[in-house]
Amino acid sequence: MLKIVTSDLVLSDKSLLEIKEDDHSYLLNQYIQSHHIRNHSIRTIEKEKRFLCSWFQNYPAFFVMDAMIKNIGRERILEYANALLEADISHKTMRSNLGILSRFFSFILEHPYVKRGAEFIRIDAIYGQISQPISEYDIPKHTYDGEQVGVPMDPEELLNFYECIKEKYLLTADSHSAVIRARYYSMAIIAGCCGFRIDEIINLDIKRDIFFKSAKIQTRYAKGTSGSGKRSRITLFPALARDSLRFYIDNYRDRLFVGETDLLFPNSTGGTLSHTAANTALNEMIKIANKNNFNVSKHMSWHWFRRIFATRFIEQHPHQLSILISLLGHTSPNTVHKYIRHSEAWMDKKILRALQGDFI
Repeated sequence: MLKIVTSDLVLSDKSLLEIKEDDHSYLLNQYIQSHHIRNHSIRTIEKEKRFLCSWFQNYPAFFVMDAMIKNIGRERILEYANALLEADISHKTMRSNLGILSRFFSFILEHPYVKRGAEFIRIDAIYGQISQPISEYDIPKHTYDGEQVGVPMDPEELLNFYECIKEKYLLTADSHSAVIRARYYSMAIIAGCCGFRIDEIINLDIKRDIFFKSAKIQTRYAKGTSGSGKRSRITLFPALARDSLRFYIDNYRDRLFVGETDLLFPNSTGGTLSHTAANTALNEMIKIANKNNFNVSKHMSWHWFRRIFATRFIEQHPHQLSILISLLGHTSPNTVHKYIRHSEAWMDKKILRALQGDFI
């Protein structure tokens, strides 16, 4: 057994491996705790924690400190990236995984201490100099699914899609199913008319976020920017969304759950609706639309409603990009530009007008 002494402090009669395991766990827990402090969603926290634990478990006796030692950690990162390429993993997944690792290592560089008893000791004083093993050149360029698979539905046809699922999905249901379907139909309306993410939709509060008189709707569950945590924002609440939501609240919402809840779209116990349930419902709506001659591609997702919202807004208000940035809760026009996904029909129409001399 090794006895490690640092700054005249006897640490413990543990093996070096056990000490490294303790230090690794401390650093990982500190990083996860930082997510809670920054008010990130439980889903985000669990995703990052699960990935980091799994990644290090794939390399026995390989810890945070090893991954950040110059050359050694860099070599391991390159091995991992090449394994992803050989497995034909999508660039989106590669970016996500390498991004989690990069953020974790950046946090360690900002807080390079482990706790030994009552004393905090710098990592480099114990294990040697550490550095960020992932550079910007290792992470694939950020792309959206639509850049590879195309727009799943013509944004100009959004209102016709709503009419289709209202007639064929909502109004054809029996009394029990109608209650459930009314929830998902209303969620689809909010997604496309207000531009909310699915996380924002399932966390809407009926008392605090819905303003019928002023025709406004807000989310206090907005995605953080650069780790700043959730940020509230107000967005459009058009007549279709207001009327649909009012009808849902008056006729269906209270029949969905047992007990008390302020959630606008609760599950049967009054808790937060799961992503799995929401995705299953959306897939059912898409299948029904396709069976009734309304073409929607299978890769349509809840997030596509947000892109459709952005596209429809800029098509109707081409000089209001700054307003759209605010409505979506972004800070960069570059990000918003990637959300705007015109249909081929819309582009063809604009090109034809330009060729006919209507460009100016």
